[in-house]
Amino acid sequence: MFNSRINRVAVLAVMAASFGSVVRAAEGENGSLYQRLGGMPAIQAVVDDFVSRILADDRVNRWFAHAASDPENARLYKAKLADFICQGTGGPCKYTGADMLSAHKGRGVTEDAFNAVVSDLVATLDKFKVPEKEKGQLLGILGPMKSGIVNK
Repeated sequence: MFNSRINRVAVLAVMAASFGSVVRAAEGENGSLYQRLGGMPAIQAVVDDFVSRILADDRVNRWFAHAASDPENARLYKAKLADFICQGTGGPCKYTGADMLSAHKGRGVTEDAFNAVVSDLVATLDKFKVPEKEKGQLLGILGPMKSGIVNK
């Protein structure tokens, strides 16, 4: 159980490590992606809905069993994910979790599972009416992480 928690945190770190170049590309004349998404309150709302979706999604929830095991684990997972997205979109947060490769190594994450999580994220972003430009930029941050998450 402890090892799976470390693995989930590691996944977030790999994603964070990939953020640097994408953040620079996401900054434009209207501010950082973080600012255009609405800052931390908006990110926390998206994370809350997104985590609820993946925990309820039978296609992927087995990979998130620890977060679903009790409310405190869910709260901690959401906080790490919010920091991860905040940092990755140019916000002031500092993600302190593990990298994606370490987090997913040996976990057997399939391409179908990765795609299901992306689908859940898109549904959440659509629910909050995130504009296409910002949605595309956020998904563009996650796409390159696929090779570190999906185990062959």
